[in-house]
Amino acid sequence: MPNHASDTFYIDIEQLQIGLYIHLDLGWMDHPFSISNFKVTEESQIETIKSLGLTQLRYDPRRSSSTPLRSGSHNNVVEFPLKKAFLPRLEVIDDSPELSTAQKKQLALKHAITESEQKFLKASSDVWNIQKMSVEHPDKAFGLASTVVQDLVTSTLTEGDVAIHAMNGHRIGDQHYQHELNILVLSMLLAKNLDISDDDAVILGMAAILHDIGKRQISDKILLKKDPLSVRETAIYQTHVMLGLNMLKEVSVPRKILSIIGQHHEFADGSGYPKGLHCDDIDPLSHILIITNMYDNLCNPSNPALAKTPYEALSVMFAQQRHQFDQTILRRFIKCLGIYPPGSVIRLSDQKLATVLSTNPQQPLRPFIQMITDDNDEDGEIIDLREVLDLNIIQCLKPEQLPTILQKMMRQKQRTSYFLDKVISA
Repeated sequence: MPNHASDTFYIDIEQLQIGLYIHLDLGWMDHPFSISNFKVTEESQIETIKSLGLTQLRYDPRRSSSTPLRSGSHNNVVEFPLKKAFLPRLEVIDDSPELSTAQKKQLALKHAITESEQKFLKASSDVWNIQKMSVEHPDKAFGLASTVVQDLVTSTLTEGDVAIHAMNGHRIGDQHYQHELNILVLSMLLAKNLDISDDDAVILGMAAILHDIGKRQISDKILLKKDPLSVRETAIYQTHVMLGLNMLKEVSVPRKILSIIGQHHEFADGSGYPKGLHCDDIDPLSHILIITNMYDNLCNPSNPALAKTPYEALSVMFAQQRHQFDQTILRRFIKCLGIYPPGSVIRLSDQKLATVLSTNPQQPLRPFIQMITDDNDEDGEIIDLREVLDLNIIQCLKPEQLPTILQKMMRQKQRTSYFLDKVISA
């Protein structure tokens, strides 16, 4: 058996039984299941899998509750390591006596953050390719979107504790920001908190990553305009919903996904578009997408000068806009992001400044933070506030409340990107 979590085995198709967690190495159109990686729970699933014409399968013993049936040959089960995203070789933490315990912990924390950033960069590249292919090759775009979503569902919804991380490192720039990726990540975080099924999580994820695909047919003069849109421009902009649905219907995207995409600009009070639906007429999964879409639009508008801080965005949604959202889901979303959402700039009880890197789901008042220095915030010390009980957050700051030199630093990076990963640990 493998001794680390990233290994799987090949087994013969006849060794398949209930309880095995399997990987179907097939395209999204080549099997009838909503996800390609799942635990077999019914005999009917086994019959369907056997009908696909596969002679071997990969299975993950770590996620399985049974073992493969015995085969006549003992040589037909071979170890097969899972492909890892193209991460660079990470520096091994030096265990030498020259490093103090605190220094080792800093290295471990930065190692974990670097790993998350590399996963984010791979996902960002995939989402960029999805958008690029969407007009001329929508079938390929949908296939790649399916892979990205299934990977995120498998890697996060099946984990115990996951957290939302702000991608603050200098290797992450505004060019890596992808609205669709932010919406996917935020929606998956909320889906996990609401304990929705894996099948519904995949449906929601596909809608999240494809919800704005119709904007590929809208002029950049409208999409990137910094001044308010005219009445005519607003009408043109709003057509992106139907344009996207028409594009996706051509590649037989499941109706449920289309329904959610079609509702991502509806509001619970009936003030949304294109149909002016009210709360009870909106799909529950659409309510998730509506909330995450609004949050990212507030934090990352087309005109960066109008951007809200994460803390401000949540305040606006709750205090001024809550009639537009499902109240239960909105409260769960605020709870997911915490009192101090990742990306927030904060003042500590010792009057020093820091950015919130990641939430601590079990202790939302004590997130992971990184101290801000005058010249290079990436070099700042990373602190797990759960372990520094005499240090507290006293204020979330707006950009104009920062010292001038820090305001300049903040303006150099105007977009906030998120990723979902395991809780940081040292």
